Amino acid sequence: MPIYNEVKAINAGINTIAEVLNFNSNVYVIATKLKKKRGEVWLDCDDFLNIKEAVDNHISSDIAIVPLKYSMVFDAIFEKEKCIDELIQDSPLARHHYSEVARQFNAIYYLINKSYAMKK
Repeated sequence: MPIYNEVKAINAGINTIAEVLNFNSNVYVIATKLKKKRGEVWLDCDDFLNIKEAVDNHISSDIAIVPLKYSMVFDAIFEKEKCIDELIQDSPLARHHYSEVARQFNAIYYLINKSYAMKK
């Protein structure tokens, strides 16, 4: 469930998670469009902490929440119809600019794959 740090998005995300949990307990939150200060880690930035607090207080602190930074790569994905890995392979400049968000995406994929493998 993607949620970004905006009141309407947080409320909609919380309500959606509550509904989904009636059918499936395997829910993860992707804290999206995150921005942080220089030197700050993603898990300590205000955007992430606000989302985490809302999920913890209204749903459960047991739900995994993973960070995904704000990036122009999302526009590039749609414009060029390529995934992040393809964009990074095509350009050293893209590799420099998009490497962190690519690592975050890989962490999300890992979490999903790990959960799927555990259910088998």
